[in-house]
Amino acid sequence: MAVKQAQRAKKSEAHEDKRQMIVEECASLFDRIGYHKTSMQMLAEEVGLGKPTLYHYFPSKNAILFAIHEAHMSRLLSGLKSGLQSDPLDCLRSACEDILTQIAKHPGYVRAFMDHYADLEGEMRDTIRAQRLEYVTLLQTMLEEAMAAGKIKRCDPVMTTYGFLGMCNWAYKWYPPLARDLDPKEAARQLCEPLFGGLRKD
Repeated sequence: MAVKQAQRAKKSEAHEDKRQMIVEECASLFDRIGYHKTSMQMLAEEVGLGKPTLYHYFPSKNAILFAIHEAHMSRLLSGLKSGLQSDPLDCLRSACEDILTQIAKHPGYVRAFMDHYADLEGEMRDTIRAQRLEYVTLLQTMLEEAMAAGKIKRCDPVMTTYGFLGMCNWAYKWYPPLARDLDPKEAARQLCEPLFGGLRKD
């Protein structure tokens, strides 16, 4: 029994590793030629699989797009939650660094996330919408609590949250060419400093 369980676990792990590889390669193809210009046949050729085998891992192109969105949001939510108990400006800087790290390491993921959220369908779109809302709410709540505790200046938490996210997320347009010479940690420091100048208590 133990041997069979170990074999099933190993098979499941190998299956998940293969799915992850497929997602990585497909995100790269979406980035190069565009989501709407790709077909399942093109995606299968990109990952070196027959089309029927690709369907074994993902039932549709939209399911691959969903996997990209889910991987991106899972990483960002995990990073944000781990930093919520720190100083509020340190938390924001860390969140910015996480976003820039994703842009540097997984530009195809981020471009698909930014440009093709509207192409998700049904429950998949609902799931990602809930994750996006959770992320925004966590940031906004953290800012509200920091203001109430006197750790940062009072400002509109909604506007500050969306301003911060707009600043970080828009980097997917300009940061990739710079990432080779400007690592995410330093880029986050430079990007956040003007905002932090307005948030710091005198």
